[in-house]
Amino acid sequence: MRRGLWFSLLACLAFVGLAQAQSPFSVGMAYAAETQPPERPSWDRLLFGPAPEGYRGLAISTRLLAWSVPWTLVGSTVGLTSDDPWQRSFWLTNSVWAAVNSGIALVGLLGPEPGKDSLRNLLYINAGLDLLYIAGGVVLALQPDPRSQGAGWAIALQGAWLLLFDLFNALALESP
Repeated sequence: MRRGLWFSLLACLAFVGLAQAQSPFSVGMAYAAETQPPERPSWDRLLFGPAPEGYRGLAISTRLLAWSVPWTLVGSTVGLTSDDPWQRSFWLTNSVWAAVNSGIALVGLLGPEPGKDSLRNLLYINAGLDLLYIAGGVVLALQPDPRSQGAGWAIALQGAWLLLFDLFNALALESP
């Protein structure tokens, strides 16, 4: 049981560390000196439809935040009110993963816009890490302890969603 909790904690810390180490948000936008950046799009434009040119990183961060905040709130509420060890572990682990994703999204919202190529490469790297999260979650879910099982399925679920999110956004950046 403790090994599973330590594994989950280490996986979260590794994710945060790799995400920060690979962060494209320090790259900034490449504008010519005499060119003014386009006006920042509205929140609904960032959330829905194709990501606006020059604001793709901001749109991805906005969408990640819009997904992760409700998961954090729901996971915390259900997890803290549940008496079942499996459900408690499942929802609280979801909440922690979503909170980390919220932090990553905030870094993206507050930092400069990354270049298209570096953002696409980061998303592909994250997709590879997502596969590791899924595998680690399944291994944890196959343990006999209900708390490990709940945490494992939560990690696998979060990894699967992030895999789809990262691949979808990376493939969207492949087109001109």
